[in-house]
Amino acid sequence: MRAVRMMRFTLASAIAAGWILSGCGNEDNPVKPPNPPGSSSAYLIRSTPQNVLTDLEIAYSHRDSTECQELYDSSYVGMSVDLNDSPGTPPLYFTYSDEVGHVAALAHSPTISSVSLSFGSSASWSRLESSDPSHPEWATIQIAGSSFRVEITEDASTFQASGSTEFLEFMFKPSTPESTSQTDTLWTIVKWKEVRAAGP
Repeated sequence: MRAVRMMRFTLASAIAAGWILSGCGNEDNPVKPPNPPGSSSAYLIRSTPQNVLTDLEIAYSHRDSTECQELYDSSYVGMSVDLNDSPGTPPLYFTYSDEVGHVAALAHSPTISSVSLSFGSSASWSRLESSDPSHPEWATIQIAGSSFRVEITEDASTFQASGSTEFLEFMFKPSTPESTSQTDTLWTIVKWKEVRAAGP
């Protein structure tokens, strides 16, 4: 299954690369590493879905699985679909434990020296109302694959993922009331979908 996952694309392939490079996908020991020199030490308050994605960029790049536990809802489900697959090929699915364990595995690996995640400028993100009729209170952010970039350096090798034919969609669940937020709401990632367009 790991070999199949490595053939995927963008975020799904980055997750798979992390599993393979670190030797596992489930780490029971979440990690909150020290902030790198010269970096911002503060995460944004999760008062908007945009802030959650910015915090995900920071947490992933710092390999901070403790923070990732706060960013993903416990009911989170991620899905990766390649429309070029043969008919009947099932999507790849990811859970809360997969996402947090993946980042913890990256942090625990002694051979991985750096990780970087970027969704591009927030000005390029499309903020929409919920695309799930059963949850009108949720919010959606769509990101073109051309804006996305992830990079993992292991020993002397660097693995990169990005793409112009991919489409990312994040869905966010609100929690209220929340006195720590100026909007009285905190958001978590509850769903994620990645679709690769059909084509040559």
